[in-house]
Amino acid sequence: MGEVPVGEACESVDWNPLGSAGAHSQLAGVVAGLVFAGIVMLIDRETPRRPSAKALTMFIAGLVTFALDSFFFGVIAGEQTCPRAWTQTTVAAGMLGVGSLTLFTGLAWLIAGRSEFESPLRLIRVTAYGLSLVIIGQLAVTAHDYLRDVRPEGMYPWLDWLVRAWSALVALVVVGHAFAPRLRYGAHRAVTHAAYLGIAYVLSCAVIFGLLTTVDRSYWADGVSPGVFIAAALLSVMLPGIVVVVQLMAFPSGTVAVRPPVAPALPASREPSPPGAKPPAVEASVGSESSSADPRDNTK
Repeated sequence: MGEVPVGEACESVDWNPLGSAGAHSQLAGVVAGLVFAGIVMLIDRETPRRPSAKALTMFIAGLVTFALDSFFFGVIAGEQTCPRAWTQTTVAAGMLGVGSLTLFTGLAWLIAGRSEFESPLRLIRVTAYGLSLVIIGQLAVTAHDYLRDVRPEGMYPWLDWLVRAWSALVALVVVGHAFAPRLRYGAHRAVTHAAYLGIAYVLSCAVIFGLLTTVDRSYWADGVSPGVFIAAALLSVMLPGIVVVVQLMAFPSGTVAVRPPVAPALPASREPSPPGAKPPAVEASVGSESSSADPRDNTK
């Protein structure tokens, strides 16, 4: 059996994941380069601030996410087996959404130290909540399309309901977090948790992606096995949903007052004294000496 030409391996499905893999790889690579440049600028600043440190933490997590995601989509672009390419796409799609939200969280912390940026911060917050709902919706649609193309018709209908129920639950949590200020606490502590959770999610996707890549092509000859498409559909929706919620918890609720660095005090300039006048320091010292002298000396 000869090799299937690139781009013709997924002609039997409704959507060809190979057609967009190259564009997604370029997009993730370009964003990773921009994030790296931003990280270098933050590190090179002479007066680091606490919000800038929080932003740097999120940008590092975003850099790792976009760099690996660019590599994953590059691998998908060279795939020859459509079922494996579709399964790999479900893994890489969640990373693209999570990385985008990570950048917005880092940008919010970058301007959180400036009180005059309250209005832009509010705009970024609204955009982040809207982006979170878009990410959840797109991941649910991707999982639905994946199941439609690789799952035999009529098999495991409960899987569609489970994907929809989880997506609706995460969407309700996002909306509740947006309109319930009491839930917005501990953002400073949540930044570290969100960054580590994001990197752990990326590394988990890397392990899953590597396992899918190493599976022999003959394994996919009969399509995707039930165990594989059940795990791929659920993990591609559930794991990113958890990361999205934690990312929103790490979002700053308002601008943070940051004191500028205190410069060393310079000696005060004094006007020249008239000839014959004693300096104030000398007079003070003389007065202090006379006041601290022994009273018995005055009787002599």
